[in-house]
Amino acid sequence: MAPYLPLYITRSDGKLETLAKSRKREPNAPTADQLDNRPDTKGHSDYFKELELGDAKEVDWRRKLGGMLIREIGGPETSGSNYILAALPENYRLYERVKSVAGAEVTDAYLYGHPQGRKKRFRSPGDFFPHLLWLATDENGDPDNCSCKLCAPDDIQVFKEPDRVKPSEPLKKEQTSIKKETMPPKPSTIGTRPMVIVPPRSASQDKGISVTKPPASKPPISTALPPAVARQAGPPTTPTLLAPAKCFEQDEDSQWAKYLFRQGELAWFNRGNAWGLSVILKRTLVRDLQNPNRDRAKYLVQPLSHPLHHPPAKIIESEDGLRPWLAWSPPAPTHPGLASASGLTYSTIDWKGVSSGRYGQGDAEVDGSIFAAKAVDNSFSLFLPLANNTVTTGERTYNGIYLGGEKIWIGEPVRLRVGSGQDIMVIHSIIERLKPGSTSTSSATILLGGDIYKFSTLSLQPGVEPPDTRHLPLRLRQDMEFRNRATIPAKRTMSFWKLAQAQARLTITDLKGRWYESSVLLPILKGAEPFSQDLTRGEIGDAGAWMNARGDCNAVNGVAAKVGTRVVDRLEAFGKSIPPGTKISKGLDGPPEDQVFPKENVVVPPPPSQAQVQVQIPMNGSMPMPMEGVQEEGAGGGKKGVEGVSDGDIEQFMDLDRMEEGYVQQFHEAGGQF
Repeated sequence: MAPYLPLYITRSDGKLETLAKSRKREPNAPTADQLDNRPDTKGHSDYFKELELGDAKEVDWRRKLGGMLIREIGGPETSGSNYILAALPENYRLYERVKSVAGAEVTDAYLYGHPQGRKKRFRSPGDFFPHLLWLATDENGDPDNCSCKLCAPDDIQVFKEPDRVKPSEPLKKEQTSIKKETMPPKPSTIGTRPMVIVPPRSASQDKGISVTKPPASKPPISTALPPAVARQAGPPTTPTLLAPAKCFEQDEDSQWAKYLFRQGELAWFNRGNAWGLSVILKRTLVRDLQNPNRDRAKYLVQPLSHPLHHPPAKIIESEDGLRPWLAWSPPAPTHPGLASASGLTYSTIDWKGVSSGRYGQGDAEVDGSIFAAKAVDNSFSLFLPLANNTVTTGERTYNGIYLGGEKIWIGEPVRLRVGSGQDIMVIHSIIERLKPGSTSTSSATILLGGDIYKFSTLSLQPGVEPPDTRHLPLRLRQDMEFRNRATIPAKRTMSFWKLAQAQARLTITDLKGRWYESSVLLPILKGAEPFSQDLTRGEIGDAGAWMNARGDCNAVNGVAAKVGTRVVDRLEAFGKSIPPGTKISKGLDGPPEDQVFPKENVVVPPPPSQAQVQVQIPMNGSMPMPMEGVQEEGAGGGKKGVEGVSDGDIEQFMDLDRMEEGYVQQFHEAGGQF
């Protein structure tokens, strides 16, 4: 692993003591009672302890903060290097809370030092990063310019020292705030004179770095133009700059080849001898024993089922045991009565009747997962609200959207139905627009703003270089570098993403789904050996060509489903297909206990009821002989075929080998579109 280079923060607003309401000064730290580590009469303990410089968790905070900061203020000179804060800003101290109950210990970290006192503390690097960015970039040191949740909470308040308040000052401050709202926005101070020192990497860089600034294509006054005037200026021709991640999970998902799947996503999972459908509950990184120089992802999934029976959660030890929901097409139901009926949904099916054989024989768990997945595919929900401007513009903005089976963040690419079919859009805004005079979200329009790009290829010639792509998300850039390393020596061509339209606005029906890296997903879908052969030939295609689109599984007469059903949150989307009380982890943005995996690595589902049929399909895709349909024990110990259940239906749902090569043809025959 490359060494971490230190970043030095030269300004701090941290306070070791603050003035309490009693006008007495108190330590800006946990109280003496909170620092007492003695257990109570039951042997339970709950206390804080300060983490010294060099503690593993303290180092982890500084690494995460350094990485986020350099991505925000760094330039080309800093790319390709790892950075860490040399120390937390002066007078900021990290404390760990330790809870111990019955021998089980849970820890969490809190950063103290904010000038508002000990009750105003940061719970994660993502919480503290906006404040750190303000410290590093705001030349005036004006707290009003800080966007962290402590300096700028949802209900903006003016904080004053009690002994400095004068009768006329609150009114003056309030008038100033109102005046600021009517003035043109102040130009950003980010990047003008950073209060952070980046040490040189070599003798030739003894002056540090120069911070990259946005291209000044128009004079600053243009930002104050009314919307009607601004629209007359024509479509923008420069790419939109990426905003920094607003939470740590968003930052995790912005990195190349770290995690392929995300919490709350619908995914196919390997059940050992068959494939099923599940929701991702948790994820973590563990040391890869086969490759000690890197980590591998591990997941906890909850299989989907009908409401009367829920299999236990299962740990998936590697991403080879998972497939994106849109990688395969769901088959027809196994019960003849469900397969022949039209208009049935997960919530309208009589599952007691299914289990009792009223719809013929089949696998109720399989059919439950199929109908549940289709319901999830037809749903969407917004999460992490950013701004509420419903009074002035009738719009609210969000940091992410669950669209069908996938989780999508601001700042990442998505596949589009519009254009060539291979175009992508880097999302820069997710907007909820209410109808005029309405406060109902059920009738709101969801818009996605961003820059549209087309895939382009150039012949390798002297002096011909692709355009600068530093404005693109990291995953896009690193995947293209990977692909070009294969095509340049083999075919003498290089590819890049070309800006087609900046600041476009689309609806969610224009989206196919998430964009996946060919360098990461294709080795899983095609297999390591075939992919290696493609690399040698320089034939690395787009992974999107192997994927379906959101809405295709619910298509009618070849026309994909429309907007779909908006749900309150992700758990509502899965409804009764998962056990009551199921929790979807928030990962690094949630409490530490949400990230704990169960100890069991392999969970064997309970045996099915007599009314259910347990179908076991070998992993090579072959069916047991004779192939007269699924067999079960009949009266008198004889065998009888299950009517209406074809081998092809079950095999399509379970067979990995044929699914990899045959689902595209089946999808086209069903009238779907890529």
